[in-house]
Amino acid sequence: MQRGISPREVEILLSDPDGSIKQSRDKVIAFKQVRGRKDNSLAVVAVDKGNGLLEVVTVMTNFEVLK
Repeated sequence: MQRGISPREVEILLSDPDGSIKQSRDKVIAFKQVRGRKDNSLAVVAVDKGNGLLEVVTVMTNFEVLK
């Protein structure tokens, strides 16, 4: 568990993101503000493997969406 991000936090981020950015046909970035964290802007890059399965590629902290 790097940077104190638990598997449960990743699960919450993927199931209830504040937003998402589609990267390709099967890859997405999901992001969420998480209360109680100093680096509260978390993001997950995940690949849809089909049948409801997602493969987490990486988790990022201090994520910012360009406006």
